[in-house]
Amino acid sequence: MYKTNSRLNQTHMKDFNPTYRELKPSLRDWILVAIGLAFVVAGIVVLPRNPKVGIVTLAFFGLCAGIAIRTVFRKLRDSRFQSLSVHVIGGVEIRPSRLRILLMAVSLFVVGAVLLLFGTEYPFVFRVLAGLICGTGIALVLMIALGKIPVGFIRFDSEGFTIGRKRWNVTLPWDEIAEIRAGDYSGNSALYLWIKSLDRIKTDPEEFQNKAVEEILSSERWIGAHFMILTENYNLSSPMVAEALERYVLEPSSREELKKRMILS
Repeated sequence: MYKTNSRLNQTHMKDFNPTYRELKPSLRDWILVAIGLAFVVAGIVVLPRNPKVGIVTLAFFGLCAGIAIRTVFRKLRDSRFQSLSVHVIGGVEIRPSRLRILLMAVSLFVVGAVLLLFGTEYPFVFRVLAGLICGTGIALVLMIALGKIPVGFIRFDSEGFTIGRKRWNVTLPWDEIAEIRAGDYSGNSALYLWIKSLDRIKTDPEEFQNKAVEEILSSERWIGAHFMILTENYNLSSPMVAEALERYVLEPSSREELKKRMILS
């Protein structure tokens, strides 16, 4: 069973959905795991003879291996997702996880600091890259502390699915959502959406309508979909969010529950 965001409630297990099998780990994912683990083992072997090289190897490739392993497990989980009847709290903004970004920032800072401290025997370019990794971690922590990131939200409303940006929101009426597809983007769980008509989306404030259309067209050119949502940033799996959206698109009567702002069971 998935660990879910408190805004989404899963009930009534249904049959296995074979369409999610394509979300399984690719050969590249397994190769990255193998490479990461191989270098971790190499770091352990080198550690007694050359502690600095061993520590640098373990720090960098330990992080790489950890990310690769996590990606494989996440893809295995998504590919085995069983269809569910997913009910949602209507009208509540579901925001990206600050903790997830903070953990990433701290990891970058720690690894970068270790590379700087113990990588003195490496070329200057290596130390510059280590400084960039460490600096990126510090910058992310500061941006989180200042409230600059993460931004945006997703919200299930009775009239449609709302996607929040920094200065404006766009609502996709349920009857205007043409296609929903769970997928992956750069190792992150992602949801892809297509709409029927650009003219029927609603923005708040209204003066951002043209901005929303420009963003949709740009997204279509670059990624092939009108909208892409990195559901992993919300601690949600893309198959689960896809199931929720499909329910409200295909079952108009179910949209009434979104007006009540409570979890239905």
